[in-house]
Amino acid sequence: MPTIAILSDIHSNLPALEAVLREVEQCRVERIVFLGDIVGYGGSPSECVNLVRKAGGVCVMGNHDAEIQSLRQRGCTFSVPDWKCLEYEAGLAHSARCLDADQAQWLATLPYRMKLPGAIAAHGSLDKPEAFNYIEDAESAAPTLAVLRKESVKVGFFGHTHVQDIFAAEFDALEWLDAARVKIPLGWACAVTVGAVGRPNHDAERRAAWVLWNPEDGVVEFRKTPYNRLLAASAIAQAGLPLESSLILLTAEEVDELLNNSHL
Repeated sequence: MPTIAILSDIHSNLPALEAVLREVEQCRVERIVFLGDIVGYGGSPSECVNLVRKAGGVCVMGNHDAEIQSLRQRGCTFSVPDWKCLEYEAGLAHSARCLDADQAQWLATLPYRMKLPGAIAAHGSLDKPEAFNYIEDAESAAPTLAVLRKESVKVGFFGHTHVQDIFAAEFDALEWLDAARVKIPLGWACAVTVGAVGRPNHDAERRAAWVLWNPEDGVVEFRKTPYNRLLAASAIAQAGLPLESSLILLTAEEVDELLNNSHL
């Protein structure tokens, strides 16, 4: 079986997506899968949708992706006061304005879940994929693990949390090969959250997060890729989006550099 690269939560961050895809190419994977939320928050939604489609376009629906069509139909605005100052709403509206009709329609047709070699994937969870529930701890992972136990394949991959993690009913059965690679025993139900490419929330370095999946060996490798975060933050600022959407991408030192940049 081929090794699969699994990416999630691009969030319109073109520099991050480009950097990860370059690393994916070096890994010689035979398939790339995206777990949704291509758009939202960042400054380059159209470019990211195009690049995802060019890379193969195998993708499930994320909660940001699901809102684009209805948002375009109501004029790319929200009824919430001061929505332009809110990260979620402002980022979605920017994405809805930037995408053309074909891109928006493509997002609208994405499935809520899909089968991969040796695994199942969804953006949020498997118990109710269209609800985009978070898998954040043992309690919130339990409904998805219950679904996986009934499936022919027992491993699930998910985004949405922006954090890399792994959940199993028998956690001690997992075999850690090193700090980044874990072997999942055959037949064990296990839920893997892959982190976020475009808005990572996993470490102080703020690198783009994703995973490699080897279904033949049952091995998940957690990957983190450096990218030009200041360029991504600048694209957000230049799009007129809330400053918080830029700052969350950056280390403390980079925040100082961004705020001192007279062009922003």
